[in-house]
Amino acid sequence: MSTTETLNLASLKMVHDELVATIEQSAVRLEQFAQDRNNGELLQNCIDGIKQIRGILSLIQLRGVDLLADELATHITDITLGEDEKTDAKLELLTASFFILPRYLEYCTQTARSMAMLLIPHINELRLARKAAPLPESYFYSLNAFKPNPRLLNQQALPEDLSALVRRLRHMYQTALLNVLKGVQVKASLGMMTRALQRLETASAGSALSNFWWLAGTTLSVLAEKNMQLGKGRKMLFSAIEREIKRFQFEGSAVLEREVDPALQKELLYLLALSNSDNEQAQAVLAAYGIGKLPYTEAELAREMEFLNGPSANTISSMVAVLTDELHSTKNILERAAQSGAELLTESPELLDTLKKVADILAIVGLVAPSNSLKQEIAKITEWQTNHSPVSPDELLVVADTLLYVESTIAGLSNANLSDEKVAQINALSRDAAMANNQIAEAEKIVIDEAEAGLVLVKRALSAFAESNYDKGHIRNIVGTLDSVRGGMFLLGLPRAAKVLAGCMRFVDEDLLANEQHPAVQHLLETFADAVISLEYYLDAIKLDKNADTSVLQIAEESLQALGYKV
Repeated sequence: MSTTETLNLASLKMVHDELVATIEQSAVRLEQFAQDRNNGELLQNCIDGIKQIRGILSLIQLRGVDLLADELATHITDITLGEDEKTDAKLELLTASFFILPRYLEYCTQTARSMAMLLIPHINELRLARKAAPLPESYFYSLNAFKPNPRLLNQQALPEDLSALVRRLRHMYQTALLNVLKGVQVKASLGMMTRALQRLETASAGSALSNFWWLAGTTLSVLAEKNMQLGKGRKMLFSAIEREIKRFQFEGSAVLEREVDPALQKELLYLLALSNSDNEQAQAVLAAYGIGKLPYTEAELAREMEFLNGPSANTISSMVAVLTDELHSTKNILERAAQSGAELLTESPELLDTLKKVADILAIVGLVAPSNSLKQEIAKITEWQTNHSPVSPDELLVVADTLLYVESTIAGLSNANLSDEKVAQINALSRDAAMANNQIAEAEKIVIDEAEAGLVLVKRALSAFAESNYDKGHIRNIVGTLDSVRGGMFLLGLPRAAKVLAGCMRFVDEDLLANEQHPAVQHLLETFADAVISLEYYLDAIKLDKNADTSVLQIAEESLQALGYKV
């Protein structure tokens, strides 16, 4: 990962030792104050230390850390003398910040780069504690322009029923948003939200507001595509988009040329750039806004964040030194046993204790493979000692080889990131195989899969129908496909979905396949597609839970009603 911010490494190294010493001294005074809550002198000394830290940081202009120091100063001056439950929480936050400060300075000197965005979660913890608005993820992202280059879109006449259309699309977005907020069906829900935004983009084509729906819809689609994390800040972003839809619903065409909040657009653009998606539409949006590729991805940020929160270089070095010494002593014992006789192993009870300690430490830091290899040798040695079994030189050589492997692994820890993604997943839970073992559940799964496949065929047929200038040959078979899906819904005991499918069949038969083509056929197709997507979303939900909430079908019912087919 390339350097993301300008860093004056020489200036940082010049003040590093003094800065870290001041931070540690202030941390000690804070700890002392926590034990003596009425000692105002200790508190004031700690405040003076933070001010000194802030002054040094402002001199070297290390972005992000100065802001964290400002929050520290604001936070600590709000602490009162005496016992107070609120003070406990404040002291805990300050202690965590005193840990992060030197770790970040160490990170900058080790990597020769500055990444202020890594400090945002820690800054926000302090801000939220004093009820201040949290910083957005894009806070340190430089972007000034929010108007994209002109898109070649034709201005379209607004639908006559604009308010009803936007109300229905808002309901679609809200239904999916609720599941995202609850952490249920997240990927499918993001797809539903994206669909609503795409429909809003079409409904306001040629306007400034259409550009916002284009940006928002594309960002949500890549969040799903890349399985990006959805923390509290991103969920709040989704809610902010919903408020824009609400404004469009109630103010109508009056907001078409109004510029949406630049901060909201900046956050969406940052997430889109952070996704590092090769998606053609994502690239088109970034190009339209004149945004280049970020020098880091979300996965890289997560790894750097883990490293920042992990043990310091001094801690790792100390651990490596201890483990190396322990292994050196065990190798000496094995060497003597090879020369003087294996019975020496029974006279060295400390050998097993040492090896067990090393294996446990390796497991704790996530190096499971060398730990397991060592445990296998421990089992052998235990058997030799218990049974006084004869041991051949070749068997001792195997143990020695394992120790060399472990020693080389430990030697590489000095420059390793213990929180890196390479750390093995331990005791991973296996998937519940109950459904696979249950014949009825297996049959239901097959029916749902077939129904999903049927809806996919319907969507393809509708796309081909639209692209072929409404050649009805492409859609002659979809009534039969919808009927087979409807039969599956009856088989599964889902009457509401079956009724929706019956309405879909009537629309295709009586409108799309009618002798005379409807003049607004494209608008009808878009509305009908909303119903099909709602059904698809519902099928995705019942795969997880047969008794899933059927309220999402209301979107399909409203779409059919807009087409003149009340369910």
